Amino acid sequence: MRSTRQAVIDIGSNTIRLVVYDGLPRAPMPIYNEKSRVALGACLAGDGVISDATMKKALAALGRFETLARGMKVDTLRVVATAATREAKNGQKLVEGAAALGIRVEVLDGETEATAAGLGVISDNPHANGYVGDLGGGSLELIRVADGKLHERVSLPLGTLRQEALKGKTTKQITQMLRQEIAALKGEDGFPYEPNLPFYMIGGSWRSFARLHMHDAGYPLTILSNYQIPPDAPTRLMPLINDEAALSQTKVIASARMAALPGATALLAAVVRLLEPRELVTSVYGLREGLLFDQLSDAERREDPLIAATRFEGERLARFPFHGDALADWIAPVFAGQSDGDARLCRAACLLSDSVWNVNPEYRADHALDLALDGNWPGVVASDRAIIAAALWTVHAGKRTLPEMLANLAKPGALAQAVIWGLAIRLAQRLDGGTGRALSDSRIEGDDAILRLRLSGQATRLRSNSVQRRLQALAEALGYGRSEIVTD
Repeated sequence: MRSTRQAVIDIGSNTIRLVVYDGLPRAPMPIYNEKSRVALGACLAGDGVISDATMKKALAALGRFETLARGMKVDTLRVVATAATREAKNGQKLVEGAAALGIRVEVLDGETEATAAGLGVISDNPHANGYVGDLGGGSLELIRVADGKLHERVSLPLGTLRQEALKGKTTKQITQMLRQEIAALKGEDGFPYEPNLPFYMIGGSWRSFARLHMHDAGYPLTILSNYQIPPDAPTRLMPLINDEAALSQTKVIASARMAALPGATALLAAVVRLLEPRELVTSVYGLREGLLFDQLSDAERREDPLIAATRFEGERLARFPFHGDALADWIAPVFAGQSDGDARLCRAACLLSDSVWNVNPEYRADHALDLALDGNWPGVVASDRAIIAAALWTVHAGKRTLPEMLANLAKPGALAQAVIWGLAIRLAQRLDGGTGRALSDSRIEGDDAILRLRLSGQATRLRSNSVQRRLQALAEALGYGRSEIVTD
């Protein structure tokens, strides 16, 4: 599989950030992330001129980040600037200063910025059907997405560094302001308002809001990607967010985010009133990932990001020549009739099933659990992570009793099914020692009462008591009366 190292330097209104990605182009994994809090967009609330001190700090950050990226031997480097550089009276001076350092900066217009944000969400959720909102320091982008495509989009001059426009206004008044701004740019009927769809939130301040909600809800994970929040949460948490002392005591919000959070939450509450979404979904995929996604071929875009990511990691970490897909195909007949969504998660578990062999055997089940729950996996929600974790735990623990925390993340029936996937994977690993060499000469089949493991060719020599025990464990989980190994 082709691995590519890519880097993006994003010159935003609040920060300048370098992110370096490695792995498959369809599922790039961040391997380095650094930001410099330059606050170029502070000028947007003043005279519109980036100060000399801020300009110097920005160019120093660009010089450092470009040097770091080259030192990491990236295959591609893209440097982009958004609202602050675009709207500042002397934004071109920053572009020219970067050019003097040998750094080419693309200044994105509002339409391109919104497009990249929308593509970022689609790269993570190819079937997303809803709205994307990207809140930066200098602008708010709103995009309608459906069927893997971008539809209407608009860039509004509202951001965390432009909070003066929100002060003293009620949620209803901010909502009306949003509606008027959109109408001025797109016309009265130029942007659709469709209720009961998810709203995907991008931006550091909205991620901070999601962290606070996790804390308030006692959520068992800290993974922000695709974290789902009820739409009444901004209004419900507003008193806490507006109480600086109480907010500080939560120890959840970084001090640099504290000042912007009240305005960001007020704006989010207004967006909820405007669009009436059924849920808020936190997206860690945004402009940078959208720029990378935009460079892919149509064939690459059609790949499932979860399968691409787990296949890449499974091959990278496996002991033997990779056979995760062959393993998924081998156990598939046992689960004929399961939904496409279940088959997808089952395949992901197969692809990762040999990824923790280098851990002490006593701790492999725990590490497999952590890999599924905490891994940087695209295209999954928390319940999906828990289901994959249940399968991998079973592979390595050999137990049908799962860690209690998984029950807080996924439904019992889904977890029980994942345990059976794990037992099937566990049988395959014992049959040929995890090499995959016996998969083509064996198959599992069952009738009303008996689950059979049928062996042929060289696989007939692999029959053993331990294989029989694992076959019996699978048979019992599937509800068969007994099991047997037969040879052709």
